[in-house]
Amino acid sequence: MNVAVAQTPADAVATQLRETVAAIDELSLVDPAAADVLLAVDDAALRAAVDSEPDRPLLLLPASDSDDTPTDRSTLLAHLAAHAATTVPTTTRRVLSVQAGETATRAVRDCAIVTTDPARISEYRVMSEETTLTTFRADGVVVATPLGTATYSRAAGGPRLAPDTGLAVVPIAPFAMTADQWVASPPLTLRVERDDAVTVLADGREVASGGADLTVSVSVAGSITVVDRRRLAERGRNWKNSNESSPQG
Repeated sequence: MNVAVAQTPADAVATQLRETVAAIDELSLVDPAAADVLLAVDDAALRAAVDSEPDRPLLLLPASDSDDTPTDRSTLLAHLAAHAATTVPTTTRRVLSVQAGETATRAVRDCAIVTTDPARISEYRVMSEETTLTTFRADGVVVATPLGTATYSRAAGGPRLAPDTGLAVVPIAPFAMTADQWVASPPLTLRVERDDAVTVLADGREVASGGADLTVSVSVAGSITVVDRRRLAERGRNWKNSNESSPQG
């Protein structure tokens, strides 16, 4: 199977990745135009791939390859090698459109509004169409896709979501002892209710800033196709433990 790196990572990681692919007979590292699967090693590569709207599936790889990583790059690539290009299991992930004032961008994991000054509290309103879902005082608010609920929103205490179940709306360090969390369907609107300086982030990138009455609209802009790592691992184990002599079938 032909694989390519969606965006070249740091030198040390790129070297490790080339060595790992070279050690697996069934994989060949090629130019992106000739690849069956694109490898995205970090969020920068994921964002670049989304911006280029790839027509091949993305395999999301962890940024580190160590014993502390539940499924490291070497293991994932070995599982990938157990497949033919036509049998790689895939699924889709939503891409969000984030509109903050005059600024528009896209996000795959999450968008957030946070107070610009550390440890400052502002007040936020979350709306679905014209209906207010909740208001609260907090350091910020994050809206995460199911893919993103494994990262920043989870660190803020949010739930993990299965694919295609909605968006998680999670207050960041809420002022109240208890604060509601929501799983809502897009489109959503976030609004800053107090005159505090805030910053808008999309997949960790600063995209806008403002204060009272700043409005951020979140909707679905499309989707990307990614390799289903759970099913990939199942196929890899089944193939490894079978009597098959090739990854076909």
